[in-house]
Amino acid sequence: MIPSRKIIDKNVVIMRNSKKLKYKNWLCVSLLSLLVFCRVYPLSQGELPEVKVTITLTEMLSIGNLDDDLIFMWADVFVDEAEIIYLTDLMDYSLKKFDRDGQLLKKTGRKGQGPGEFQAPLGLSGSGNFLYVRDQYLLGIQVFDRDLNFVKRIPYKQIISEFKALSDECLAVVPMSLKGAGALFLIDCKGDPIRQILYRQEKNPQVLQNQVSFDMDREGNVYLAYNFRDKIDKIGPQGKIIWSRKLLDVKEVKKKTIQKFTVPTAIIYKSVVVDSHGNLMILGGEFSKHNSRDVYVLNSRGEYLTTFTLPDTSHCLYLDSRNYLYSRANSGVTLKKYKLNYKWE
Repeated sequence: MIPSRKIIDKNVVIMRNSKKLKYKNWLCVSLLSLLVFCRVYPLSQGELPEVKVTITLTEMLSIGNLDDDLIFMWADVFVDEAEIIYLTDLMDYSLKKFDRDGQLLKKTGRKGQGPGEFQAPLGLSGSGNFLYVRDQYLLGIQVFDRDLNFVKRIPYKQIISEFKALSDECLAVVPMSLKGAGALFLIDCKGDPIRQILYRQEKNPQVLQNQVSFDMDREGNVYLAYNFRDKIDKIGPQGKIIWSRKLLDVKEVKKKTIQKFTVPTAIIYKSVVVDSHGNLMILGGEFSKHNSRDVYVLNSRGEYLTTFTLPDTSHCLYLDSRNYLYSRANSGVTLKKYKLNYKWE
């Protein structure tokens, strides 16, 4: 049977819409990645409250340097209860495993789209038994065991901008969206939705305005650091905003037009992590005094405590279960581990 003209036209429209969606996802991810990983000159910083504590850093470990090929450009890191360090290497298309002394134990992956292969392995998280990797250009989340053996791919229909493994059975994900409501989804190990936390809803949101970095504490509270708004939120397990703060008095981020999309040109906050005491550490971007180095610290009530500065620029922060801080150096060639030293005023 020859298909009718209406059916053909309908299929063409579906194909075009699908291509547009893929293009928008690709453009959105590319723009955000460019802003996060590139170094830009700092802008002005607003006045912060009086410091209540001083935090200094003691370097405990350094993995990778400009004279070896241990790491080409690490993108994300996870440290387990035995202090084994796992990281995704963006330029080596790999997932790597190091012991507590920084010795490479194993690596897996290569460039490709098959099981255990990567195009751009950006995100990494871990649960009791598994490691989870999200790719900048591939849908879904790849799952590996602790020996870096590929287990499966969890399907997901949208590009994921941020995620966190909460257990072997549950993950929290924030999908990438050019324009849409800000939402965090809890999904099971099959990719099926459990529930949704809608953290921001607007009739006509600007492009990328609801993009966030997030972390969660043991009680299920969600902490959001908006990438392109001067806004830090704490949201309770049921989705209610507990408090909201702004730190830098940024009114608006400058924008420019790229491929018919008007997009922000600078990131305000790059990363947020929560320590075991409920304190937040927020990595500032281009509006900070020291671009991609200043870390703002708030307590669980949203009160400002202090700011400390990393020795080198970083695109993200990571805290392990012992409250050691991990950041990057040498443009991602080096992973640094620091002990945090607190001196209360």
